[in-house]
Amino acid sequence: MNKTVNIIGSGISGLTAGCYLQMCGFKTEIFEKHSNSGGLCTSWKRNGYIINLSAHWIIGTDTGSSFYKMWSELIDMKSIKFHNHDLKIDIQLNTNKDKNDSNIFHLYSNLKKFEKYLIDLSPEDERTIRQFTKHIRLLQKFDLPPIDKKQSLFPTLFNNLKKIKYLEILPIVYKWSRQTNIEFSKKFKSPFISEAFSLLYDEEKVKMLVFALPLAYMDNKSAGCPIGGSLVFTKKLEEKYISLGGKINFNADVKKILVDKNKAIGLVYNNEQVNSSDIILSTADWHFTFFNLLNKKYINKDIEELSQLKKYKVFFSSMLFSIGVNKDLGYLPHFFRFPLKKEIISPDGTLYKRLEIKISNFDEVIVPKGKTLIAVNLYTRNGDYWINLRRTDFELYNKSKNNFCDLIIDAIESYIGKIKADIDMIDVATPATIQRYTNSWKGSTQGWLPSKNFLSSTTCAFNLKEVKNFYYSSHWSTAGGGLPVVIKNSRDVTKLICKNNKVEFVY
Repeated sequence: MNKTVNIIGSGISGLTAGCYLQMCGFKTEIFEKHSNSGGLCTSWKRNGYIINLSAHWIIGTDTGSSFYKMWSELIDMKSIKFHNHDLKIDIQLNTNKDKNDSNIFHLYSNLKKFEKYLIDLSPEDERTIRQFTKHIRLLQKFDLPPIDKKQSLFPTLFNNLKKIKYLEILPIVYKWSRQTNIEFSKKFKSPFISEAFSLLYDEEKVKMLVFALPLAYMDNKSAGCPIGGSLVFTKKLEEKYISLGGKINFNADVKKILVDKNKAIGLVYNNEQVNSSDIILSTADWHFTFFNLLNKKYINKDIEELSQLKKYKVFFSSMLFSIGVNKDLGYLPHFFRFPLKKEIISPDGTLYKRLEIKISNFDEVIVPKGKTLIAVNLYTRNGDYWINLRRTDFELYNKSKNNFCDLIIDAIESYIGKIKADIDMIDVATPATIQRYTNSWKGSTQGWLPSKNFLSSTTCAFNLKEVKNFYYSSHWSTAGGGLPVVIKNSRDVTKLICKNNKVEFVY
């Protein structure tokens, strides 16, 4: 008789793990608190517009990527229409101008075009530029991360790179996993290019590997944006899971994981309803799982240190301002960032000196014809402010976010011109929105921030030695989060479950 698995959460972690487990012969059932699958990978409708919370680009949307191979193990990627941008982003600099007296830096997704553009701007930096693009092209020659077909697990990218054929890129990966964009920017003689690289992440220090790998995928047309929004991608995985015999219980709010004699035996959801199973796999929020569902009973040293933020910081939460304009602004770049004439202070205390805007007119599914959807995403480290405010003073919460939105619209107008009279839709999502729908701790959008050692091991183990038959996997399992991390972790936790239950892993 096939062993049963109760999966908590139908985000991309739950759906992908559910698919793999079904394919390996397990009988699975997913319990989802919301009325839709997807978790953070979702979108919703407002007044004819579709608001996209995440998945503005997905690594592995076409051949030339190990992630494409993983996604293709589960769904037909060719059945989804993806848009690949030639231009990743336009960045308006604070100080410097190029030789054409422009303060706009064009970051092209096409590596050849980007290389030519940089050399044209600064011939004296040609050697540095060509070495940079050469290293990215070298990364493109390899599957990153390598897909291990065997039952044994390789929990980190670093360990996988020890494989002989990957030694060629090990020095680059090692170097760029430690070097930040700020440090790299100092290599350029051109003040314009130097400032541009320092502003890649709005003066935040981010590892060069975080910048280089997506650029490598984008150049290969393997990091596209799903036409129609995130939910299109989610629904493909949901359909696959159900076609494999899986079952999803929506509006099933899990309250507790049942443990008997240090063995997970089932879960409690909604009004004390119980569902027993041989195995429990939580793909829900990390903090919610260990501190609520397991009632703090199995807090080991590693979990305690994570909860006290000693090892990792929580990835930023965000404010998403979506503004529908009854006007075609398709002449604007799809993604651009600029300095504010007047700094903005959020109600949560965060100071913003620059603003980034996404224009979604390239996608006629999410934007009504002749109209424009403007999205402004502001990161904050103080998601708790919005979460607590919504809980304690809902009226003030609404007033605060609406007043904040007015400031954002004023800032947009200062850059692109008057739009207020043409606005026909406004939607504001806060960290409280994220936390309410996904239980995400502190409203985090991608779990943990990577540490100084970018290639460090997984942050959360796939299992607890104190609780037999309990497993955990989500974007919290590996610092940095994101969809590629999710499917890799789902694949690996399934391999572990198969190994522990003497079941063959199908791939």
